[in-house]
Amino acid sequence: MTPVSRRTALIGAGALVTACAGRSMAGSGDLEAVVDRAMADRATSMLIARGDTVLTERYAPGWTADRPREVASVAKSMMAVLFGMAIEDGAITGLDQQAADFIPAWRNDARAGITLHHLLSMTSGLDDTGLALRGVTGDQFVINGAAPLAHPPGTRWAYNTAAYHLLFHILMRATGERFEAWADRKLLGPLGMGDTVWVTSEGQGADGPVTNYYSAASTARDLWAFGRMVMQGGAWQGRQVVSADYVTRMVTASQPLNRSYGLLWWVNAEDGLDVFGRPGGRRFPASPHDTYAALGAGGQVILIVPSRELILVRQGDPPGSADFADRMLADTLAVVG
Repeated sequence: MTPVSRRTALIGAGALVTACAGRSMAGSGDLEAVVDRAMADRATSMLIARGDTVLTERYAPGWTADRPREVASVAKSMMAVLFGMAIEDGAITGLDQQAADFIPAWRNDARAGITLHHLLSMTSGLDDTGLALRGVTGDQFVINGAAPLAHPPGTRWAYNTAAYHLLFHILMRATGERFEAWADRKLLGPLGMGDTVWVTSEGQGADGPVTNYYSAASTARDLWAFGRMVMQGGAWQGRQVVSADYVTRMVTASQPLNRSYGLLWWVNAEDGLDVFGRPGGRRFPASPHDTYAALGAGGQVILIVPSRELILVRQGDPPGSADFADRMLADTLAVVG
């Protein structure tokens, strides 16, 4: 699987990289200990910022600040922002629009009741059993669009990555542009996320080769920029790139079935379910209630605490414990207040 990029190539293993990179601002104090623990727990990049100021950042040997790493489901949270942009552009009428407007196979059966809100809130009811979530060799849009309903839309919350993959194709059909071109023009370009690329693969459909979509690869600095825009209510350098009302909706519980989940973002205000659908209390119990996060497999995270103007970015290999993000936040808050 190869990322399709606006850059000529990702930095490869044989490229010139520094053995270790680090940067901290005066007064970061014990934040260095927080970063030490993260790096010891298999992080390849760690960045802690307050507002527009990086308090500290560090990179593991073999990683530089401009080397992207796949962010897994953090890209889901990018997708949520892109849907807000598409609403404002008039490409879609709103989140209550039927997904069947873009997926013809759903128009004449019970799946016609699936809305875009259902897809973004993980309440579509679609059954992804047996679907290849990565490395689809055929036409991802056709294969995933053939998933049957397991539950009536809006009656059950279930983390469904195959349904999320359909959102790439829906946006492409709604906007009339290739996904990469539209997303780069609307999001990556304006935010200066120049080291971020979309992760895709080629497949084969009835009419020839097709592009299948999975995720993104990004850097800590680019993810920080993305997090800052969201924390600022969709504003960036004096311009509203997505509406503040939409951002609020996105990082607020989106349905009563799992109060820990917004629109492809994890939220912390109330008790809810974990990624496996198990009751788990608040998502980050040691952190303020206004915390929200973009979370990806293997410990890829953007953690945002608006009341503290705090953003943490961690990328790397899978950490040693499931509560690593909550501990990082708690340790950081103990230092910065």
